[in-house]
Amino acid sequence: MDINIVNKIVLFWVIFFITPGPVWLSVMEVTRNLSFAKIWTFFFKIFLPVNLSIQVPQAIICVIFVEYILNIFSNVGFWLYISSGLYIIYLAFKVMNSKRLNINSQLGFVNLAMVMLLSPKIWLLFPSGAVIAIQLQQGMLINSALFASSMLIISILMFFIYVIIGKIGAKLLKDNFTYLTFVLLILFALFLFYEAIDLAS
Repeated sequence: MDINIVNKIVLFWVIFFITPGPVWLSVMEVTRNLSFAKIWTFFFKIFLPVNLSIQVPQAIICVIFVEYILNIFSNVGFWLYISSGLYIIYLAFKVMNSKRLNINSQLGFVNLAMVMLLSPKIWLLFPSGAVIAIQLQQGMLINSALFASSMLIISILMFFIYVIIGKIGAKLLKDNFTYLTFVLLILFALFLFYEAIDLAS
């Protein structure tokens, strides 16, 4: 097994997950006021099951069907951008509504799963990493297992990094952290709409 390619896969996942997106913004907003015990509960009841049932299969599918995924996305990319943007706007207003009602934001299995399923970032970038994984030339099963397992490990590490960032941000910004989350989610949705228009033109 070529260790240089393994390192490239790990670097791909680090770069992929280090950029904040709607998943991480939602995780920070939801966990910023939780005790560490409740963060572990959220991790084991919501984040990890969604990762195992949604993102691990997405990673495996992208390795096995990389050419088809790229082809399919080129045909449905516009609608994926639009639907993802609309869903992120829904999440943004859900965050603001929780602040208005003075309750903690909640991120359930379905909401997190929907963001992962609809995210153009995943369907655009996972195949790029899959192309690297295929270069291992260890057979499709080993290639996809390594790609998916490295994704799972790094996303778990990034979960706790973003929890810490969220807690620090909440201390620094106090009540304004929710407004920051709302604005960033709206900006991300607007970016997706822009990409959809660009794709259509």
